[in-house]
Amino acid sequence: MYTPSSIPYSSFLYALGNTPAVSLTRGFPQGIEAAILQLGCGDVRNILFTLYTEQGFPPRKLDITNCDYDAAVIARNVLLFTLLLDGINADAVWDIYFHFRINEESKTLIKDQAQKLVSLSSSLNTWSDGRYGSVLRFCDTYSIQQVSQIWAKYASPEPNSEDSFKKNLQVTEKLNKLVHGRSDGQPDIILTGLRSAAPLSLKSMEEIPKVREHFWKHGTFSEQATIPNPMFTATLSTTTLLHYGTDPVLGFHLAPAIANLAPESPLLPEKDGDKVMNVVRTAKTEFRAWVDAFQNTPEASLVLRFVISDALTFSHTLQAFSTSEGSSTNLFRRQLDVAAVELDSKDYNEANSAPKIFDVIDTSNLADHVGALNLLVAAAPLLKPSASSTLWVETLIKTEVTRKRQFDTLLRGHTPTISLLLGLTPVDFWTNATSVSYVDELMLNHMTMSNKVQQAHSRLAWKLNRFFSQHPSDYGVLNTDPQALAKAIFTLYTQLFEHEDPTRYSAEKRAQGLAGDGYSHFHRGSFAALIKQVQANASTDWPSFWEELIRMINQDDQNKVTLRNLYHQELSTQLHLQGLYTEPWLKEHIINSKSSLGGFNAWKNIPEVVCLTVIVPRQNIAHLYSTDMGKINAPTLEGILKSSDPFGWQNLFADVHVTFGQVKTTGSREADDFSITVIQDPLSWQGDSPLVASFYVPSSALQVEPRDARVGLSVQNSAMAILTYKHLLPSMIVYATTLSDTTNVFVTKYEPGMSGYPFANSQKASSAANSATSADANASTLVRANFEDGEIKTICSRVDFSKWKRAKKLLADRVPIELEQSSPFKIDLKFGDSVLVCPVAFPVPVLKETAKTRIARTSAYIEVIASFADPLSPGPLSSFIYPMTLGDGALPIFQYGQVNLDSLPILNMESSSKKENSWLTTLTSFQFSARERELRDSTEPPTLRMNFKETLFSLFMLSSGLQGGQTGLFALQHPESGNQMLIFVRSLRLNGAEGSVVADAAVIPFTRKMIDTGEVESFLYILRELQICSLIVNDEELVLWKHVIPALAERCRTWSHGSKCEYKKRKVVPLSTEVGEQFMCSCGKGKLPPGFINLPDWDKTATKHAVRIAISPVFSVPFVEHIADFKLVKAQDKADFGRTDRCRNCNATHTKSGGELLKCARCKEVLYCSSECQKKDWKKHRMECMPQDVAEAVQGLKV
Repeated sequence: MYTPSSIPYSSFLYALGNTPAVSLTRGFPQGIEAAILQLGCGDVRNILFTLYTEQGFPPRKLDITNCDYDAAVIARNVLLFTLLLDGINADAVWDIYFHFRINEESKTLIKDQAQKLVSLSSSLNTWSDGRYGSVLRFCDTYSIQQVSQIWAKYASPEPNSEDSFKKNLQVTEKLNKLVHGRSDGQPDIILTGLRSAAPLSLKSMEEIPKVREHFWKHGTFSEQATIPNPMFTATLSTTTLLHYGTDPVLGFHLAPAIANLAPESPLLPEKDGDKVMNVVRTAKTEFRAWVDAFQNTPEASLVLRFVISDALTFSHTLQAFSTSEGSSTNLFRRQLDVAAVELDSKDYNEANSAPKIFDVIDTSNLADHVGALNLLVAAAPLLKPSASSTLWVETLIKTEVTRKRQFDTLLRGHTPTISLLLGLTPVDFWTNATSVSYVDELMLNHMTMSNKVQQAHSRLAWKLNRFFSQHPSDYGVLNTDPQALAKAIFTLYTQLFEHEDPTRYSAEKRAQGLAGDGYSHFHRGSFAALIKQVQANASTDWPSFWEELIRMINQDDQNKVTLRNLYHQELSTQLHLQGLYTEPWLKEHIINSKSSLGGFNAWKNIPEVVCLTVIVPRQNIAHLYSTDMGKINAPTLEGILKSSDPFGWQNLFADVHVTFGQVKTTGSREADDFSITVIQDPLSWQGDSPLVASFYVPSSALQVEPRDARVGLSVQNSAMAILTYKHLLPSMIVYATTLSDTTNVFVTKYEPGMSGYPFANSQKASSAANSATSADANASTLVRANFEDGEIKTICSRVDFSKWKRAKKLLADRVPIELEQSSPFKIDLKFGDSVLVCPVAFPVPVLKETAKTRIARTSAYIEVIASFADPLSPGPLSSFIYPMTLGDGALPIFQYGQVNLDSLPILNMESSSKKENSWLTTLTSFQFSARERELRDSTEPPTLRMNFKETLFSLFMLSSGLQGGQTGLFALQHPESGNQMLIFVRSLRLNGAEGSVVADAAVIPFTRKMIDTGEVESFLYILRELQICSLIVNDEELVLWKHVIPALAERCRTWSHGSKCEYKKRKVVPLSTEVGEQFMCSCGKGKLPPGFINLPDWDKTATKHAVRIAISPVFSVPFVEHIADFKLVKAQDKADFGRTDRCRNCNATHTKSGGELLKCARCKEVLYCSSECQKKDWKKHRMECMPQDVAEAVQGLKV
């Protein structure tokens, strides 16, 4: 296993998701076949929503592999999909999938379907050849066996299910109160579900919690439904509880329940005076639409694969199948289970069958449970080598003291350093721009958790850095100095195992509460796997690296205050098992002359490491869970090997696999092939079998005291464990016996039931270790990382011109050389007056202003040493918003979430709805981070991003009519060059998946050719008679818009790029940034829905020049900087925030003398508390302020 063995007494059935659905194809080009991996897949919401968003896009095939730890989750999902394939309607499926309690009709439907599925699942081949096998496939025999057993329970529910279900719910509620520190009299209010109503969370604080209250009281939203639903109850027990956050509506986008939607809007729910049921109706309306999309998807266009496994184990298994011919990885699929992961050889060993590498990998919120680093190490090698491939990591980001610590905490180290060594790029870190809004959640957290650490639900996109840099072939592996790399890895080592240092518990930490210390996600095995990933992406003198790293770890071991020295033998064991490095003592200390001692000492060939298995009596384990604290805080179990002397040596091993069962031996203990298997107790916690624990140890360690050494299990020594298991102090030992206890101790070559050592990440250190790759047809580039104090500080790109005669001559002639930055990832070498330009590529964004050069004119090479660009500082990243990359076939890659505009709810923007839509002002104003808000109030000139956000803000305010009149017609205007493009906003739509809104719009970019030929002259003449809002942009903002507009077109593209696409010909996006030049391709022109906008001459003249675009507010990223000014929020009334009249500049509700706010004399819409605030705000209000009479005229224009 790749995480420490934390074994909870009570596990939860996560039957339903508690975060709003997202499209699994977001960020992946439309119309291209996609292989998708869902790790921790949970319920069906993401699959169904993905198919809903695919409607209207160019058709393609989706192959989605779904991995979940819990067989009950997979069983529920597959049964639902079979019903949908049978044509069962959405309302019937809703009842059996989402309700605790059902009626007789639903019970019969479940029973009949379950019986049918049991008969079809007698074997993997039977299933594959059956009715559903072409769409729904299982990855291995074990998974279908486990699921079939659950279906059998659905078909024959236990007769006492009512009583046991009531008891289970009572235990769940009690545990919920214990976890959240509430007494029996306090209500259960779970506000985290409010994120499902974003961007209208603040307006749903009453309704959504009441939905859960109603559901947990009645178990249903239907009438006459009283029968316990076997799809929930069949797998519950005294130790398997329904999760207390289970709520049928939280996986949906609930804002339409509160928002004022237009009558023609998609997903328009029926509403009445019952606000709670309005929320339920909204969820059911969406579910019906999603089901309809699934049932309209051709079966040949969809494959859903299922596997039951720990997510990290399954990921490493897929790595194995990509590089190995064997069918077994010798990896346990999960804790408390003896089965290994053995994928179906028919699907996984044949060409063109089941995918083993993927275009998209979604990891849900597993990062919170297994660690983001573990996920990156396990899943990143499964990404296809492509610019379009993305790994999504979802997490709750804790707000640290500084913004740097926010992300560094997630990666346990310096973000650029760790990501570079892993060969990955955290997209959001460098762009600091996202269309996803975290505003609602942050504000809710601030209101309800003001005295606690703030959290923000975040989804992070990771890409292979050689593709994200937009120049995948311009540099090779990252070259490093072995001593510097060793120091960086050692620094990471101390961070990963910080919990093993008791000195870190300062007075401040103790004051915060040690119980909040939580679980460690790492052991030495996961650390070794991480180094293996580094080896695949970096080049160095590896023998020197290992010598230095081991030296530093040995030196650290001398510090007896920390506990890290107790794990050195495990580190040596794991490095050896994963084929990284074998410390000499592992072999040298083995004694082969002690055969008289029996056991493994008599083996002919004693390996460096062996597996130690210990049987732990059930009463010793049960004692750990005898208290409420013990049931809540699962112990992390570790193997222990120590001297018989209480004050002697001791070693701990955190990579432990455990299961309940009985041990069966094969062969003689004195024979090399001696092995054991574990007969697993099917009752697990409900049975009475002992716990069997296995872990690898150095063979020589067992020979120090071959009879009397103590072996067993202990609880990891953490602050939380000390509070919970005080009775185990000081040793924390759960059970220990001697090595000579042959009844309870077994030494074997491999783990129980395995035929070899566990498979480790098979990636090898790059064979191109010190080679350079082509930066130009005649030059080559070598990229080196320069470290300081364990962190990469600069990147050196060395260009060799020795084979380029022209450049070599220019160097010899001492032609002056200047640097010019052409992209965040490239710095151009300009020889003389641009007689020769050679681009120098970097794997991360860098800054030219601080770059240095080393010019070797005789040896004919140039080195450019550059530091990282700062996402918060002016420079090359200022315009790095929605970066576009050209992928395979020069297909444009939009790095963020695509939207199907026609499927999104439309807001009612009639003037009578202004008050109901006032939340839009709050949402769009939070485009400006706390830092940017301070800059707006200062005398500093606005940055490029601030100007861009000001323009977006004006566009949304005017198109919504919330400030300065209302119009959907905008001209992007340069002060000197005039109008550069026209933007026509058709409607504003809710985008629940991003917690935001999107403007459904079209753009007509002006070119000299278009103006000179008079192609649109008649249309422009008509527009002169209408009121168009001019959005004034300067030179650099105009260039930024020309970069962004092509991305906004790709975002909602329903058409395909043709063979004559200008992007394919010129291989650049945008095509140009010069005034009057074409900057986006022609493929999308005229591809608009009929009657897109109601304007004279639109269909006849304008449409053929217009391209549909999706415009969203652009927010800062919460782990890059603070996105909300909570000092401002705190000063405002929590319940009425965004609804009360406020000063546009400072948000005051009254003038400084206490009077009513003053209206802008020109537009009579915007309010101020003083003339000073009006002056400060004018730089943004100037672009939206209209005289009242003009505003009224514009409101009459129907678009």
